[in-house]
Amino acid sequence: MTEAPFSQVGPDLFRMGYNPIPIMPGDKKPGMMVGDEWRLFKGWNEFCVSRPSQFQINQWAKWPLAGVGVACGQGLICIDIDLEEAVAALLEILPLSTVQKKGRKGISLFYRGNTEKIRSKNFRTPERVGLVDLLAEGKQTVLPPSIHPDTGEPYYWWTEGTLLNTYPEDLTELDDDIADQIAEVLKQFGYDPEGDRIVERVVAGDIPETALTHSSDFYRKLNEDALANLHAWVPKLGLPKCQCKFGNVYRAVAPWRASGSGRAVARRNPNLSLSSKGIEDFGTGEKFTALNVVMKVMGINDSERDAAVQWLGENLGYNFGIEIDLRNRRKEAEALGKAAQHLTPLPEKIIHVSTPTHAEPPLALRAPVEATYVNNDVADDGITIQTPTWKPTKRGNLVGLLAPSEPPVPAVVDADAIPEEMGTEEVPIVPPTMDELEALCRDVPGLIGEMMDWIVGCSNSPSRPLALGPALTFVGTLAGRHHEGPTELRTNLYICALAPSGYGKDHARKRVLALAEKAGLHTNYIGPEDFLSDSALRKTIERRPSLLSMMDEFGGFINKIMDRRAGSHQSNMRTMLLKLFTMSDSSYQGTEGAQETATPIHNPNFSIYGTSTPHDFWPSMSGKGIGDGFLPRWLVLTVSGEPLRGVAKTHDREPPDRLVEWCRAIVSLSQKGNLPPSSSRPVQALKAGWGKDAEACYEYHRELFSKRANAMKNEMSVLWSRTMEIALRIAHIVAIGVNPEYPVVTEDNMLWAIRLVELSVRSCLIEVGDRLASTEKQAEYLKVRRMIKEAGEFGLTDTKLKAQVNGEFDLARLNAITTQLQESKQIDRKFTSGKTGGRPTFRWVAL
Repeated sequence: MTEAPFSQVGPDLFRMGYNPIPIMPGDKKPGMMVGDEWRLFKGWNEFCVSRPSQFQINQWAKWPLAGVGVACGQGLICIDIDLEEAVAALLEILPLSTVQKKGRKGISLFYRGNTEKIRSKNFRTPERVGLVDLLAEGKQTVLPPSIHPDTGEPYYWWTEGTLLNTYPEDLTELDDDIADQIAEVLKQFGYDPEGDRIVERVVAGDIPETALTHSSDFYRKLNEDALANLHAWVPKLGLPKCQCKFGNVYRAVAPWRASGSGRAVARRNPNLSLSSKGIEDFGTGEKFTALNVVMKVMGINDSERDAAVQWLGENLGYNFGIEIDLRNRRKEAEALGKAAQHLTPLPEKIIHVSTPTHAEPPLALRAPVEATYVNNDVADDGITIQTPTWKPTKRGNLVGLLAPSEPPVPAVVDADAIPEEMGTEEVPIVPPTMDELEALCRDVPGLIGEMMDWIVGCSNSPSRPLALGPALTFVGTLAGRHHEGPTELRTNLYICALAPSGYGKDHARKRVLALAEKAGLHTNYIGPEDFLSDSALRKTIERRPSLLSMMDEFGGFINKIMDRRAGSHQSNMRTMLLKLFTMSDSSYQGTEGAQETATPIHNPNFSIYGTSTPHDFWPSMSGKGIGDGFLPRWLVLTVSGEPLRGVAKTHDREPPDRLVEWCRAIVSLSQKGNLPPSSSRPVQALKAGWGKDAEACYEYHRELFSKRANAMKNEMSVLWSRTMEIALRIAHIVAIGVNPEYPVVTEDNMLWAIRLVELSVRSCLIEVGDRLASTEKQAEYLKVRRMIKEAGEFGLTDTKLKAQVNGEFDLARLNAITTQLQESKQIDRKFTSGKTGGRPTFRWVAL
């Protein structure tokens, strides 16, 4: 079988510094394979402003018959001359190009130039006959040896110089005003500078090779269409108080400006009017175009106007086509570009990586830290052994284990404020904040980050913390059994997200399920939402040893397996979950029964993502969950505050093809001989390596957390026991999402995961102290204290406290509890007014 064009030259183009992209066989459009089917690659134009990863290049090179193109932009420009008669005249004014290619007609010339100033442009006659295409950012061109769709013959290089032997910086440079020079020459061939600004809609199936020129006529037409079809786009903006009146007139609040009277949005009048006659804010007298409104609502500035054009046009039914995707991702590209500068090519084949020498993909949430190493071991022969002891320098930061100075966001304290022997004495635990958690849930690299972006982008009430849990557990499940971390840990996780009722906790679960279904992975990797017995759990994992169960109302499941009155078939599930968590790198032997034979499960990779409210979860957990090590195995993400409402969606609910491709690729790597179809035999896994300073960072914090546990001197110290184990699993999963073929646990990944897990432990310590009880009397005591604590600085009057107790126990018991709490200096009575003022009275307040 003939090697595909992309496979032949794509990797070499990437090494030369260009951004190759896959082209559908026998076509000019970028494409991608999903399963055995070719589809349009709708997100290809991001590679005009950012580099693809080595992993993506490797995957594309495996696709049969894939053609090869190159994304223009980032300095690369191609001038594609369609009109043969114009070639000689244009070559007189164009500088000599040392790299040229040919297809069916004309010629394509490659240059370098300032693509911030030289923009893509189509030169056409008034009859829409193509003359020249100036291809810069947002465009691509097909390269040899791809097959031309019209001739059936391959494209070919016209010069000795090609993109395969010429670096981008060695290409001939163009003047910034080259478009004006070309326009002047083309006038003799029928080009009309005014006529080419007339823009028509693109019809499906008739997609040109280059994008439409956005002129004033185009914007006028776009606005006219938007006013004529308000129903297609106005409701999707999520404007506050948006209502349709009189059939075709919308009224809403203009959220981009403050109220003149200082009122909150909920109390403002809907002064923004959107009708077929125009858009006006009666509060200020300003008038807007439809595009202005979209840009204001979405916070898009003028330099990123194309993103608003894309959104509005697609909602109006414009078919921009695969080559007219105008979304501007410059901010993302800049971040990715910085990351790419740190990358060096990986070796062709790696089975086990221990200490890779290549630089690791950096994480955006990096706390700048340097490591120092102390020679603290001396061998018997007198030779000093280097044992790394990871310590932050004065300009670094350390994960916040101590009470930080105000404000406590993020969970980091200055290294200078940390004593030399930190961890040797007990310090108060600072309650975590939502700002800390939200900050950690942004800019996560690779597949995990892109899944989160999609999940929150297609929700009217987005929450990044609620998207993190299912993303981590799903990727960990796909990678399970054929990946192991540097310390042989596998990728199974137990994660519980706690949020108030009405927070939309089911959205992320549903989106991950939809992604699994579209990728064809739900049958093998998504498990039941509940289990009735330990036998059912064991049989399910026997059949599908790498499995994710996403459970709603998770507090009920915990209550079922923790209740002292539960039957053995339910309480044994807790014991089984304890063992499954730690046996993913070996075998779970199970329990022999009278009716069933214990069947070994090799390398079980069972993960759980559960959602619940704090009020349901914590009372169900009980003190038993701490004593036997059940709770320490969980990453608990506590979401608080008011949920966001009415946020404009930025993504479609349909899982993106890019994510589908990525997930299938992770699984396909395991189907090359190292993942058996069942749990009947052990698995030889790919071992991830340590990046620079990552192992030292891991060891340093493991010792630090051990000291923290020893300093607590109570049963809750066990919550620190598995902190670093969970952190390393999470860092490993993120690394797999960056590069499943050669995952490397970097120092950045490790620090981020440590901060996330430490936040979970702090939350658990606070909640356990407030909620978990060993006896019913202790539960009543904790409940009263929690009621007063949650009331805040204004406290509770006796009347309100009695109302909240609501007859759960008698008033004599309530008086005894408040007296005991007051004597132990946990609450006190203060004579003060309430939150809204009024007459002062005695109130219970927490100390």
